[in-house]
Formats: sequence, C-alpha cells, structure tokens
Amino acid sequence: MRKYSVLFAIAASLVVPAVWAQSKPAPECRSQQVEKSRVDMCLAHGGAFQHDTYMLRVDGTLIFALTDDYAEQVELTHTVPEGLTIEYPLSKQGEKVVKITGDCLPESKDGAEVARVCNFHWGKYQVVKDQRFEFQ
Repeated sequence: MRKYSVLFAIAASLVVPAVWAQSKPAPECRSQQVEKSRVDMCLAHGGAFQHDTYMLRVDGTLIFALTDDYAEQVELTHTVPEGLTIEYPLSKQGEKVVKITGDCLPESKDGAEVARVCNFHWGKYQVVKDQRFEFQ
C-alpha cells in the first residue's frame, strides 16, 4: 500500500506542475526597432479579476515588469558610471543620467476599460510608440 502511495505522489508531482504551466498564456508582445536595439512591449494577461503585467524588454533583456495599477506613470533613472562599463546601447546618449519615462494608460468605453495604450521614452528616443493592447 505504501508503495502505491509513493508512486501516486511522484506521478502527481510530475503532472500538476505541467498542467499549471500550460494554463498561463504567453505574453502578447509588440516589437519596434530603435537605433540598433529591438524593443518589446509585452502584456501578460492576469486572467479574470486579476492584474495584468506590462513588461519592457530590450534586446531580449527584461528592463521592467509592472502590474497595471503601477504602469500609468513610470520614471526610472540610471546614472551612467564613468570609465569602462557595460551599458545598454540606448543608455549611451552622451548624458550622465538617462531616464526611462512613460505610461500604459487605460482607454474606456461605456464605463469599462477596453484597452491600454503604452508610450515610453528612453532618454531622447521614443522606444514604445502608441502600442495598444485590447481586452476581450
């Protein structure tokens, strides 16, 4: 009897994570080429009555991930150190301080949120321009 309990526990530990992982849809991403960098603005839907997550990736590296409540006004600041450093190409604008600023603002129709439109600047470059994510 104990042998079957152990086998059941092992089987369940293999099946449950696989089922849970399949239930999460892939993020919806929009790409833009800015200078020599690929910029992705992505939305990971949270599901019914859950928060969505907005993500900014540059050249495959995650810059930020914010839930919808905190994506409405974003400002991130980076001070570029002197000397030899590893910097994102978009941070090399000749300034000591580079900011990422922008937002993903809600659009409503008949009192319900139907979409969010995202716009972000990385210093002087607009890296996300009018990326609209609609809700079903």
